[in-house]
Amino acid sequence: MHQHFYQYKPGLDMIDDDRDLTMETLRLPEHVGAGEVRRMILRGGLELCITEYRMFAERITTFKGTDSLVELNYCLKGGGVFEVAGQRVEIRANEWQLLLMKDVLASMKHEPGREMCFLGIRMKEEDFREYVRAGMDGEASPVPRLPEGRTFHAANRPITPEIGEVLRQLAGQARNETLKRLYMESKTMELLLLSLRQYYASEGGQRTKSVLRGNDLDKIKRARAVLLDRMVNPPALLELARLVGLNDNKLKLGFKEVFGNTVFGVLREMRLEHARRCMEEGGMNVGEAACAVGYSNPGHFAEAFRNKYGIQPHTLLVRGKSSV
Repeated sequence: MHQHFYQYKPGLDMIDDDRDLTMETLRLPEHVGAGEVRRMILRGGLELCITEYRMFAERITTFKGTDSLVELNYCLKGGGVFEVAGQRVEIRANEWQLLLMKDVLASMKHEPGREMCFLGIRMKEEDFREYVRAGMDGEASPVPRLPEGRTFHAANRPITPEIGEVLRQLAGQARNETLKRLYMESKTMELLLLSLRQYYASEGGQRTKSVLRGNDLDKIKRARAVLLDRMVNPPALLELARLVGLNDNKLKLGFKEVFGNTVFGVLREMRLEHARRCMEEGGMNVGEAACAVGYSNPGHFAEAFRNKYGIQPHTLLVRGKSSV
């Protein structure tokens, strides 16, 4: 499993950097670009990698692996195309991929000047099977496997608000050398669980057929973008459906299939995530943050915030002030 990480080094002339004591780090040399790849080996056979970089010139990296591996790769910024086993696989921002691979040779072109940010969880196939069985809590759901005679398989999913929040926490806190390893492990497990739930909600652990046809997926994503843009005063369900060209029933089923949540649930998660950022990074108090995301009742906001994050919003503000 370690071979994938170390192949970054010769491919991009990367330099060992031991400034971060919590994670093994490879840094791009100044003549190649700016950025780094950070890795932490966690318990339970998990490997966490966080990659952030910008190339100064076009480069192509090649990776060769022999183990049977599973990787969950989350693209936070940038994107591109890599080729593996005769397939061209597109990586898009705000999407994640479940990658199954064995005995593969892959290559990826890195465009100059493009900001890239990825987070990946990698594990051996046998460990992945155990996580799926544990996560499904005894349900008889098929474990994703490579199709017969294939050495590579990819499945794309959009990054939901819940998954995006955990990614933000992992990417940000990974730089904090005083952070306990237990936090990183617990957040990685939370990310894995949320991703598996979304995968089975859309893939159908029991092979349920998708309700989406043609460009319906694009319409579902557009509906989420409308909610994000208008979270203070969101459209009603029927209006939202009309804006994106779907009927309300398909809109509801599509949100559940794609995001693993209801339309209102997705809106609530986006509001709470934005409110938390307003308090952590924007200097707002609780009432201002609640109003900024469309909550007219601070008490309702505080209850929703506590249910999601396990703490009261004013406690978050106190913690932030004490850490300054």
